[in-house]
Amino acid sequence: MPRIAKLSKHALVERLSTVFENNGYAGASMAMLADAGGLSKASLYHFFPGGKQEMAAQVLGQAGARLQALILAPLARDGSAQTSLHASLDGTAEYYSGAAPVCLMNSLLVGGGTEFFADQIKRAVGVWQKGLSKGYEEAGADSVEAQAWAAYAIERIQGALIICRVQASRLPLENCLAELKTDVDLLSE
Repeated sequence: MPRIAKLSKHALVERLSTVFENNGYAGASMAMLADAGGLSKASLYHFFPGGKQEMAAQVLGQAGARLQALILAPLARDGSAQTSLHASLDGTAEYYSGAAPVCLMNSLLVGGGTEFFADQIKRAVGVWQKGLSKGYEEAGADSVEAQAWAAYAIERIQGALIICRVQASRLPLENCLAELKTDVDLLSE
């Protein structure tokens, strides 16, 4: 007899997210996913008839909503570019939470996920980069320089996340974000 879900769908997707973050798409087995959700495999298929691909899509969708709220929305707020960029970087710290934060988008592209999610992830990163570029331009950089700063910021954040995973520490991300804030402050002077 299948176990009844004791979690909301949102909470269930959050638990599944951890499995995908830590194991990648291919490494996230149905047994791991069922265990994380506190469900049998049959019950998990009841909630996600499309199987692991549907689960990962739900996880990515929920992460996309958080990315929008925490990282992208601050870039579109009224006010100074410096304040908006700082708020976005603060949102980045919150988005990549945990003692040793990892990037779900990166994890989902490991082992078969590229086929299903690469285009969606590429679009999300493009929107993020475009928002940062606009902020850097409003802070005083010319268009080409702003695009370079935006690309650098995302590359730096993603690199810091790799080091976070290697060192099992959040400190590389915190240091990265502090340095990026300093760069914004210098640009805004």
